[in-house]
Amino acid sequence: MAQTQAVPTEGLTEMAELLAGDAATEIQSMCLLKTSCTADKDQTSKGVTKATESGCTLVDANSVSAAAGVITAYHTFTAGEAATIKGCGAWNNDDDALMGIVCYAADVVMEKDDTLKNTFTWTLSDETV
Repeated sequence: MAQTQAVPTEGLTEMAELLAGDAATEIQSMCLLKTSCTADKDQTSKGVTKATESGCTLVDANSVSAAAGVITAYHTFTAGEAATIKGCGAWNNDDDALMGIVCYAADVVMEKDDTLKNTFTWTLSDETV
């Protein structure tokens, strides 16, 4: 199986609301995923299983930046205990919208003190209709 990634519709909706000045929040949090992982536009925050192992849980990203229409967020997770990881998700500030998801090509088996860096990049285009 190849690695897959997606920007879910709920994340695009949150981004559009933020740009329109509606009630919405920016990209802020990341969490490793376990149990199963499906990266497609229909995935939702409620549809993923967040890791509960120490060091793999929902946290503020190490960095979120924007330049020239490109948004980049990354976080390096350090496992506090053994964990089998299927992927990673990025959330908005109040953690109710899944902004991006990546499902790894294979399980990542982490032992205590192992690190795993995940980077998400969103590119905004100026396509017109």
